[in-house]
Amino acid sequence: MDYEIAFDQDENVYRIYTGYEFAAIGEWVSEYVRDLESIQRVLMAARLAETAKEVTEFKHGPFDVVLSEEGVSVSRQIDLDSAEEEIKAMFDSQESFYQTSTDGIQAECGLDDLINLIENWHEVLQ
Repeated sequence: MDYEIAFDQDENVYRIYTGYEFAAIGEWVSEYVRDLESIQRVLMAARLAETAKEVTEFKHGPFDVVLSEEGVSVSRQIDLDSAEEEIKAMFDSQESFYQTSTDGIQAECGLDDLINLIENWHEVLQ
């Protein structure tokens, strides 16, 4: 997984920037895995998934996170209800052509990639 940890001057914080396919993971870590306790909790869950094959679930704001022996899965829920009419209007008379989805944005990666990302993130935040 390719990523970059950089300082966001607009928000005055460090953020993780990833490609589109890993955006939900980068956003989740950047926004909700910031303090030492959260970092330790995620690393412990990843290690338990590796060694004891335990499944751990986190709910942080709009993010649903599942850590298992297969890796991490992050889903970011989005609310498109407010834009539904505007989107349908773009398709004019083909209203049934487009249905808004509430599936949100999803990303997955392996445990090794997640552990490396969290460890590098922790070093930057110190």
